[in-house]
Amino acid sequence: MGRKKQILIVLMSIFFISACSDKPVESETGKEVETKEKKMERKETTKPDERDTAYLLSELPASTWTVQEIVHAPAGEFSGQEFSDLELEKQNKAVALLKELPKIGENPTEDEIELYWRKSLELFHEAYPNPADVLDEIAIESFGNSEIEDERYQFKDKLNVEIILDASGSMAKKMNGKTMMDTAKEAIEEFAGALPEGANIALRVYGHKGSNEDKDKEISCKSNELVYDMHSYDQTSLQDSLKQFKPTGFTPLANALTEAKKDLEKLNSDENTNIIYVVSDGVETCNGDPVAEAKKLAESDIQPIVNVIGFDVDGDGQNQLKEVAKAAKGLYADAKNQEQLKEELEKTKKIAKQWEEWKRDAVNGASSQRYEQMRKNIPRFGIEWGDANSFEKFNMRQPLNMLKDEGHISRTAFQLLSDKTSERFSHIMELRKEVEKDLDNLADQNFEEAREEINQKYNEKSE
Repeated sequence: MGRKKQILIVLMSIFFISACSDKPVESETGKEVETKEKKMERKETTKPDERDTAYLLSELPASTWTVQEIVHAPAGEFSGQEFSDLELEKQNKAVALLKELPKIGENPTEDEIELYWRKSLELFHEAYPNPADVLDEIAIESFGNSEIEDERYQFKDKLNVEIILDASGSMAKKMNGKTMMDTAKEAIEEFAGALPEGANIALRVYGHKGSNEDKDKEISCKSNELVYDMHSYDQTSLQDSLKQFKPTGFTPLANALTEAKKDLEKLNSDENTNIIYVVSDGVETCNGDPVAEAKKLAESDIQPIVNVIGFDVDGDGQNQLKEVAKAAKGLYADAKNQEQLKEELEKTKKIAKQWEEWKRDAVNGASSQRYEQMRKNIPRFGIEWGDANSFEKFNMRQPLNMLKDEGHISRTAFQLLSDKTSERFSHIMELRKEVEKDLDNLADQNFEEAREEINQKYNEKSE
């Protein structure tokens, strides 16, 4: 009996073990089959490359094609100058950003080409001139004309100009053998010396203390100084003021605009024509909001004419400085060298001369004559538009050519992308003709009517 019990126990144990072991095997097999089926199903429905390309495309802005889209698009990170003139570090960064995209073989799909196209355009999209800004250019060139209703563009008893100069560390960069700061100082001194007797000038600098290291950021961000207060030009005093600072630290642009408002607060627009120049080579780096401060400036009793000059600035700098100019109801301009900086300052020298003539009661006829001439000769729009288009075309091609040489994209892909840049170039030049035709029609219209029409057509983003 004992032996039978032992045999029975052994048999039951074997049965129990078999039952237990069968269950996980079956379960594991089921899981394995299920996993294989799911993998096969995914393979059949979606290729990884196609999924990646579609996703990457959805993350990029569509290419711009209409005038409204083109002029309102943000400037690309590497726009504003020829690719070959960019610092090597920036060139390498641009190429690296493109190389993050999947490689393209000899038989590229439309989506693969579109992906590289959109990415290239995002990086190199130029800041095109807005046709609506041409009217403001005309207003400045035709200062004092009775057709212009904006009180800022009418002569007052006093003319005051304040220059707000970026003295951050980046202004130490050399341009044609001279630092950008020395270049700016020379242009300011020449400008001030040409102002007529009775006109006043002030100079405020910011970011000129501390250093551009984090440990000195607080000191640098608080550095904002009126080195030459508002009064008539004195050569020795201005030269001494210009020697007081060197390019040093961070960029507290917002605070500089706040302080400029205080500088001019007693000079209300009833008796004063107030002009402000902001000369900067980059974005705010002290956590301020320069756009908000520019808006406050525009809404004040000072009623200044604000001209923002991006001095050899990159795409990000262009975008922010344009917003500052827009908030201040002013104008933005690029200056890539000393001559272009002088050219922008020259606009106010012309206003000052007209103001001097007005003070002598000699300006009315001449102003009207100048205004009519300006209406027929739209200032620099076509040249600036064409320059932006050329920069964009060749700047997009160069890094793509480098990718082709490195084998990251095929020759076929490069040729297709190159053809797209040519097509875009031709299209944008045709758009220029259309805009110039619209602007030429200004000669037959009242200034304010023309301003309204152009703003409606070009100065609103298309949905």
